[in-house]
Amino acid sequence: MLLLALAAILPGLFWEQGTGTAPSLEKAGIKRIYVPAALADAWRAAGFDAVPVDDATRSRYQSAQPPGVQWQVNTASATRTPWIDANGWQFIRKPRAAWWYELPAGAAALAAAEAFAYGVDAVLRIDPADLEPLGRMLTFLRSVDGPALPALTNITVVDDNSPELDEVLNMLARRNLLFRVASAPDPSSDLNLRPGPDAADPVLFAVKARQQLTDERRLVRIYGSDTVLVRLAGDGTRARVHLLNYAQRPVEGLRVRVRGIYKTGVLHVPETEGAALADYAASDGATEFTVPRLEVYAVIDLNR
Repeated sequence: MLLLALAAILPGLFWEQGTGTAPSLEKAGIKRIYVPAALADAWRAAGFDAVPVDDATRSRYQSAQPPGVQWQVNTASATRTPWIDANGWQFIRKPRAAWWYELPAGAAALAAAEAFAYGVDAVLRIDPADLEPLGRMLTFLRSVDGPALPALTNITVVDDNSPELDEVLNMLARRNLLFRVASAPDPSSDLNLRPGPDAADPVLFAVKARQQLTDERRLVRIYGSDTVLVRLAGDGTRARVHLLNYAQRPVEGLRVRVRGIYKTGVLHVPETEGAALADYAASDGATEFTVPRLEVYAVIDLNR
């Protein structure tokens, strides 16, 4: 596996409106767009990098669901529990696919961050009201872009090509159990999973997987939120932690534990100058720190 690859792919904007909206795009800092094929020449003449999209092009993209949280009433305790709608599990299962988001208002920035965190080729069709938030997120993504690092995982899930596997992977991802999907077990993994009859209950399957792995061997643990999902990448000397907050409200004081000793950590968050990690500690085989405030997305770069 190559430790360094080309820079990550930035998500693209699909824009159906005419060149009269060019000032709005320029204000948002967006110069590369996907447009209906009939509008491509006009947008190029307006100075934009316009990629034409026709029916054949659109058919090559698979559908990604709008990311977010559905709050459901827990009848046992009269409280609300989060159901996370996220796409990371299917990005992992189909790493070479290209993805298309059809997004409601308020979802564009999170969708862009999600696609970037997993390094997938993605196009976003957004509510026009989200143009400026998307522009700000793309500006941030460009600021932290660079050579892609390989994903760090310690669970291998053997793909049996069954439709039931989708929900199994979804449940594993929602518990921040970092896995890869392969055609055969990997002896270097801490845990190999081969879904069988247990996959009929994906929730129970994920619970058992966590018990088998044990918390001590988890690569990343999150404290203080049920709506933050993590992706971890690294090359042995450095690691990058991606934190995605699927709720539409900030998380205060998010505590993160990463397996391994890293001497330094740098926090990157959108639109925040001088953001820094708090209560940083590296000992006993793990590194812990607090993200003071997580809005939508944060990147933490760790170095040994």
